[in-house]
Amino acid sequence: MKITRIQLRKIIQEAIRQNEPGYNISLKPDTKRISYTALVLDDASHNALLQYVPEGWRVYAHHMTLIAPGNQSGVRLPERYLDQPASIVATGIVADDRVIAAVIDLSQSDSILPMSGPIFPHVTIATNPLTKGKPHMSNQLDPDPYGENFSPIAPIKLSGIIKEIAR
Repeated sequence: MKITRIQLRKIIQEAIRQNEPGYNISLKPDTKRISYTALVLDDASHNALLQYVPEGWRVYAHHMTLIAPGNQSGVRLPERYLDQPASIVATGIVADDRVIAAVIDLSQSDSILPMSGPIFPHVTIATNPLTKGKPHMSNQLDPDPYGENFSPIAPIKLSGIIKEIAR
């Protein structure tokens, strides 16, 4: 199998940059239709997180953001990541009166997932309509395992597919 000089250059650049934050993310102009990039959870993973939803709260448990909306403009993952399965491991729950999120420990995950934008790896589980909670507020939570809003849980393996979510 032959590869072009351009393909070889991209492979070498990726190998050199693999220890840099945001490695494997390429700059491409065609991102106008993309709102964000995420690991979209499968039904079993979604259902595994429902036990942490208080009564009356709005359920999400849909995805873990890889590239946040504010960082998506002009940035895309390489094609080989898109529509590929990946898994992550939830090791804790962090919450306040507005939002609940599962804290993800990427060091225990089977997959290497480049991220750009989220404050910490997490899956927003639910929001409280009484306090006007919104999913983005999960970025304001403190994932410190010694913090007062953190509760450790038995690790939960979550699976899904990497997707670009359209506007």
